[in-house]
Amino acid sequence: MTFVTDYEDKKKKFDSMITLYGRKPVLEILLDPDSSIFRLHLSASNQRGDTITQIRKLADKRNIDIATHPKEALSRISKNARQDQGVAIDIAPPKYQSVDEISDGVGQLLALDGITNPQNMGMIIRSVAASPMDGLLLPRKGCAKIDPLVHKASAGTLIKSSIYHCPTIESGLKSLRSKGYQLIGLAGGVDRSLGDIGNADEKIVFVLGNETTGISEPVLALCDELVCIPLESGVESINVAMAATLVAFRKTFNST
Repeated sequence: MTFVTDYEDKKKKFDSMITLYGRKPVLEILLDPDSSIFRLHLSASNQRGDTITQIRKLADKRNIDIATHPKEALSRISKNARQDQGVAIDIAPPKYQSVDEISDGVGQLLALDGITNPQNMGMIIRSVAASPMDGLLLPRKGCAKIDPLVHKASAGTLIKSSIYHCPTIESGLKSLRSKGYQLIGLAGGVDRSLGDIGNADEKIVFVLGNETTGISEPVLALCDELVCIPLESGVESINVAMAATLVAFRKTFNST
């Protein structure tokens, strides 16, 4: 019984960590006083250049555990041997947690289904962080992985954002539905507008789909209703990050 509990505790701890890689991104994380860092990973093959020396000094100054690995082991940690530059870092953002840990006070969320472009992902994270929305539902499978490109596009808001992770978008949405959330998908060619959704503080999850194909069929089947963002001048669609910003600030716009 104790073994199972210890395993579950460790799994929960590591599931709520994000691993970034590359010398510049790791240096930026170490320089950010708001970053919560678990461990720094370095390859034993690293040359002692200025950046590596600075990374080590910053980690020592912050009393961060430094683990040195053979190059092959480091690549298994970073999951990107071609671009990790022999450096990876485990961060534990305080607002990055499982959807199962969501509190009763969380009202409206944005959920991502198949967003594969890291630039879009980072911009969406930034918009949600800056908005009145309560957080982002982000599946571990099916979307772009959180990496240095996503971190850069988020302009540093990744470590400040309320992100609820789940194995798949379907499992996350089902979990939220069981907690009383209404699931509203964004789609084209439907009659009801995003503006028709009231300003009340109901439990609502707005679902955005893939940049090209939109919301997937299994997720469409889960949605309680679909709404659109009305477009003018014959424009058929807008970038998903722009759409996410409109949804995230919906309550602000509606209150003016």
